[in-house]
Amino acid sequence: MDHDLLTPIEVAELLKISKYTVYEMVKREELPAIKLGRKVRIKKEDVFRYIDSSSINNRMSEKIAESISMSIEIKDPVLFMGSHDLSLDYVVEYIHQHYKQMKIIPAFLGSMEGLYQLYQDNTQIAGCHLFDEDTAQYNIPFIKRLFLGEKVYVVEFLKRNLGWIVARGNPKKIEDWNDLKRQELRYINRQKGAGTRVILDYYLKKLAVDKSQIKGYEHIESTHYGVAAAIARGEGDFGLATESAAIALGLDFVPLVKERYDLVMKDKFYQSEQWQYFQEALHNPDLKSKIEALGGYDVSKTGELIQEV
Repeated sequence: MDHDLLTPIEVAELLKISKYTVYEMVKREELPAIKLGRKVRIKKEDVFRYIDSSSINNRMSEKIAESISMSIEIKDPVLFMGSHDLSLDYVVEYIHQHYKQMKIIPAFLGSMEGLYQLYQDNTQIAGCHLFDEDTAQYNIPFIKRLFLGEKVYVVEFLKRNLGWIVARGNPKKIEDWNDLKRQELRYINRQKGAGTRVILDYYLKKLAVDKSQIKGYEHIESTHYGVAAAIARGEGDFGLATESAAIALGLDFVPLVKERYDLVMKDKFYQSEQWQYFQEALHNPDLKSKIEALGGYDVSKTGELIQEV
């Protein structure tokens, strides 16, 4: 894979996702692509730029990119797929520093895609925060519907504040969910299948607001940090994301809900030595303190088994 133009299959191998997800990323313009007749090609530099954009910590992004590009040489790397959170960078960095025999390769694809990839046995851990409107529960209803007859374990990663990220000083006076009715505001959205998008669409339905009324509904960012960066660049007035992403870029934050982000895995990985290392890291007080310092996190139950489904 020394050439600069990659096929969707090669990109899928690098990011540890399905080729269909790559096509969707190209379609949503999250990943720039070149059309050569009927064929699609993607510059290698754009793939690594995408990896970089998924993390606030550039140094950590370089480590992730290096791990992905060298993954063929890593013995049994642990694949993590699912929703993005800034704190995951710290977890991956901690494990790489303290457990030299273990490598984690993350791909931030959204909650739904993470669960689907776990179902397909393409990842060992899925990270999700999916709100079910029928039960008002997080994650469990989705997991039960997808993993019929399969034993899976749900472990709490953390609880986090989710709300509007707005410009410093909140010049548009954005206050609550009802601001979705203000058609003059420009919104920054998340991709379909992201847990954040699920809860946004739930409130649009609850408020009887059609998505066509939302200016910027089609402006997609693939991470919470991406939403914050777009707000900071003046591309939108508000977006739904984590408090930590707002703090990281010096923006204001309007809290709306506290959501639970869970780690999901199948029985084989839950019983493995690698998961024991991972769990040790999650219970480490120094790592917990570092995550709390990002702002907007509750790590009091981090690493606890919530349910065996």
